[in-house]
Amino acid sequence: MNTSEFRRRGKEMVDYVANYMEGIEGRQVYPDVEPGYLRPLIPATAPQEPDTFEDIINDVEKIIMPGAASPACTELETVMMDWLGKMLELPKAFLAEKAGEGGGVIQGSASEATLVALLAARTKVIHRLQAASPELTQAAIMEKLVAYSSDQAHSSVERAGLIGGVKLKAIPSDGNFAMRASALQEALERDKAAGLIPFFVVATLGTTTCCSFDSLLEVGPIFCRFIQL
Repeated sequence: MNTSEFRRRGKEMVDYVANYMEGIEGRQVYPDVEPGYLRPLIPATAPQEPDTFEDIINDVEKIIMPGAASPACTELETVMMDWLGKMLELPKAFLAEKAGEGGGVIQGSASEATLVALLAARTKVIHRLQAASPELTQAAIMEKLVAYSSDQAHSSVERAGLIGGVKLKAIPSDGNFAMRASALQEALERDKAAGLIPFFVVATLGTTTCCSFDSLLEVGPIFCRFIQL
């Protein structure tokens, strides 16, 4: 889209919003759609070629607006996150699809996403441990939870740990400012021997300071194997 078309489409979008406001009394107050209505109406994977602006607006009016009170936006978000998961070739456990337990949510910032991921992991491990040992209180588990990140990670990671009420330990980076599996494994083994509960690792792909990359292909499998022990 060049600047000329961008100006034209921008004006058309303003007209669309203004027309919506002027005719809002003629639109439905509540949606008349059922949960799951949107998924069959849009592609299962991200389109390989762009749609025209006209086609997009037509889809918005015909497919999105009937559920615009909220369900449509939520369902569109769920489907689009499945698109991303498929593009990244994630296992199906990470997808929502029709009956999956996975799925993603678009957050407002990377800081917000880190916090949400930490809170989700914290909740999952608390439920798992209480299911195995009902006598354990949430407070007793919380005081032993420990998360990890590189010493090069963004300050938002430390902030997520503070808000989440868990210990966060910085793993020393190597000569390339990357977190390596050997350093992480040493910390995991030391903390588990001390009675702590490792539950969360943040790997950074492009640090703020120098754009270094943690060794994800090393770190991921090490942590996954460790928490299954």
